[in-house]
Amino acid sequence: MKLKTEKLINSWPFLLGLVLGLYLMVFNIIGFDFSYFPGDLGDGRFNMYILEHGHKFLAGQEDSLWNAPFFYPAADVITFSDNLIGTVPIYSFFRVLGYDVVTSFQFWFITLTILSYTTCYFFLKWTFRNKYAAVLGAFLFAFSIALQSQMTHAQVFPRFFIPLALWMLLLFKKDLQPKYFFLAILFLVLQFYAGVYLGFMLAVPFGILLILIVFQKRKLLFNKAKKIRWWLFSGGSIIINLGILGVLMYPYLQRSREVGTNSYETIVGTLPSFRSFFYSQDGTLCWDVLSNTGSRYDASWDHQIFPGGMAILSLIIVGICLLFRKRWPLVKEIATSTVLLLIIAGGLTIIIFMRYQGYSLYQLVYMIPGFGSMRSLTRIINLELLFFSIAVAFASMLLLKKYSNYSAIIFVGFLGLLATDNYFKEEKSYRTDKAEAQWRVEELRKKMTIIPEGSVVSYEPSINNEPAFYYQLDAMLATQSLGLKSVNGYSGNSPKGFNDFWWDLDEESRLKWFDYMDYHPDSLYIIH
Repeated sequence: MKLKTEKLINSWPFLLGLVLGLYLMVFNIIGFDFSYFPGDLGDGRFNMYILEHGHKFLAGQEDSLWNAPFFYPAADVITFSDNLIGTVPIYSFFRVLGYDVVTSFQFWFITLTILSYTTCYFFLKWTFRNKYAAVLGAFLFAFSIALQSQMTHAQVFPRFFIPLALWMLLLFKKDLQPKYFFLAILFLVLQFYAGVYLGFMLAVPFGILLILIVFQKRKLLFNKAKKIRWWLFSGGSIIINLGILGVLMYPYLQRSREVGTNSYETIVGTLPSFRSFFYSQDGTLCWDVLSNTGSRYDASWDHQIFPGGMAILSLIIVGICLLFRKRWPLVKEIATSTVLLLIIAGGLTIIIFMRYQGYSLYQLVYMIPGFGSMRSLTRIINLELLFFSIAVAFASMLLLKKYSNYSAIIFVGFLGLLATDNYFKEEKSYRTDKAEAQWRVEELRKKMTIIPEGSVVSYEPSINNEPAFYYQLDAMLATQSLGLKSVNGYSGNSPKGFNDFWWDLDEESRLKWFDYMDYHPDSLYIIH
């Protein structure tokens, strides 16, 4: 009992960082009364649909993960987007407890944020051997103002596998043990399952770090390579994980053959520029002066990835320290080979995913199969924040080491600065009123309750004065709750032939879609 009490007391920095982050950032978005959810009536609710479909699939209420009943009669429509199956069990937990779709989505968001903070904390604690530095870095990773621009992209909320994958690679570096190699690849694969976008993006620093480790440990690798047992376990790690990944990616491969990939010219503008890292969303406590920095960019809201003044300053400090590393014993002590590898991998990742005018090293990565499917590359900030968090932990270590007798005071002061730096005004957040979203679906549900389960429904509102995708998602969520099939649909892309009905929800567009699919139903329920 005494040991547990001491452990709890020693955990106060971790708990303080977590509670402060949740209080000032997460609940600033959803409200303490859970009256809002992150995102808008578009992507926010679309991800609710995807999670609910995954929940129904795991519960045996849907026959197929891929063949969700929207864009009807198109098949395997989940392959037009992320499927989020890797974190569906978290969402399902709250559904099983009896919470509704929107509330379960809110709890899913909270849980993922806690997991991101926690995994980053343990990763940094192992890296720097200091709990205070670990909390400060993890706080930035989980609660940075850069994430405000990502609130409309719920598919990037699952980020907690990122620190774990790189951590296992670094454990593999020590003795090249195959078990850590297996776990590293497994966590990379699990990130694909949690969100395909971030899975592809994580593969870049993962590959860079692996190459650096192989080069650094080439002598040990040469000795290990003489042992057949080592090769069997290492090769088995790759084969098993590729098999697990293949189960997920094969349907996407089939879809890519139909829809093709995005040309480099159409996506290069979505790569962050140097200016993007100094472009803040309006609503910060300290940085509204930067809220017009990138306003002329296409989809400028996605370029609002300023990670905060503390993160930028920490990155500059890291650069200066490395330049004069040999002259400063304290820096040499902090900048271990492990930390240096992470800094190199992080720096190269940031450079690769940056553009100068129309030029970027990402063009080389784009040629790798799968990367051409991504259309919004500013989302890389979700991963790059891990390297900014390493910089914050590094910078804080300079003070924590030099003034070790005042560690707790330095920590509290540093955390206070981070919280102030990353605070965001709740009324400016990308969020949606929960009651409004529920009301929209419930009003439509009332019109559908007499329709037999399994029937095909087309929602063609008589009053059409809002964005079309609002109505599409109203229909998708209402039909999903009643076990109906929806002609309406919304996703990251749409099937060929659906485009007219995507924008104009009327009989003419619907008939064009049905003709394209050579589908002529005997029974169809049209709701106005």
